[in-house]
Amino acid sequence: MKLYQKVKTIRENKKLSQNYIANELGLDQSQYSRREKGEVQFIPEEIVKLAQLLDTSVSTLFCEQEKFQPTEVNTTKNIGLISDKLIEQYEFRLREKDEIIHNLREKLKSKK
Repeated sequence: MKLYQKVKTIRENKKLSQNYIANELGLDQSQYSRREKGEVQFIPEEIVKLAQLLDTSVSTLFCEQEKFQPTEVNTTKNIGLISDKLIEQYEFRLREKDEIIHNLREKLKSKK
């Protein structure tokens, strides 16, 4: 189950409206709806806030098991681990982009 699917499932189970969550995240309902449909990705800050609003842990939201068990545990340690993982992923993507930019610059130099 994808992150956005888990968020929707937990939100519905807790009988919270999209409008309520959107307001808490500082978004319009339509902006939040696009995130919950998977059209737009949640940013790390939103994920941490969602975990708090949904009374669950960030690790539960990222759990890759098909059948996850919503939990009421929300520890700073879990948030830190997930934040570290997100930072690692962003750094990896930045390195990939830097490499692509470098390769494109080399191609441009060779054509001159």
